[in-house]
Amino acid sequence: MKTLQLDFNRRPSVVPWIGLLLTVLGIVAVLWVMTQLDVAKENKAQIEIREDEIALRIKQLEAKRLAAQKASPVSDKVAKVARAQTFSAEAGLAVLEEVWRPEIAFTHMEVANLERDIKLELEAKSLNDVLLLVDRLTQHPSVKQVSLARNSTKVGDPFKPAVAAIEIYWRDNRPEETKASTVTVAETGASR
Repeated sequence: MKTLQLDFNRRPSVVPWIGLLLTVLGIVAVLWVMTQLDVAKENKAQIEIREDEIALRIKQLEAKRLAAQKASPVSDKVAKVARAQTFSAEAGLAVLEEVWRPEIAFTHMEVANLERDIKLELEAKSLNDVLLLVDRLTQHPSVKQVSLARNSTKVGDPFKPAVAAIEIYWRDNRPEETKASTVTVAETGASR
């Protein structure tokens, strides 16, 4: 129990320990927060310096690449060849394999990978078979465009087969990652 103070003229003297302790803890907390803010500012400054260095390095590399590309006109050709190598004629040939029927004979075929183009010369039993082939090609989802360049009937042949020339453009159905790497190779002139 607390002792009773009966002298009413004198003020009681009690040291406020709790208040002093809380004040000291508050000062320590403020100092800690200030040091943490200083550390955060230093880290931010270092990150900004590093970002500036990286941006400068990227600009320098881009300038070197452009200078090398301007100095060598061959690099455009190299990029075109590298891009052509990433294309595959398998998609176009797979389309032909799907739509082919025994009534059709392919006599000549030219495949251009870069343009995704196939030029066909063919013979068929009748002109109707040629038109059916063109219809099947047109309806195929991987085919962008089909052109029937010419058609005729072989007069000297006793079976009178239909002769035609067809040009087919197929779609680029590769995954997006492959397309992106093709663009990167073409833009940077890098080789694999």
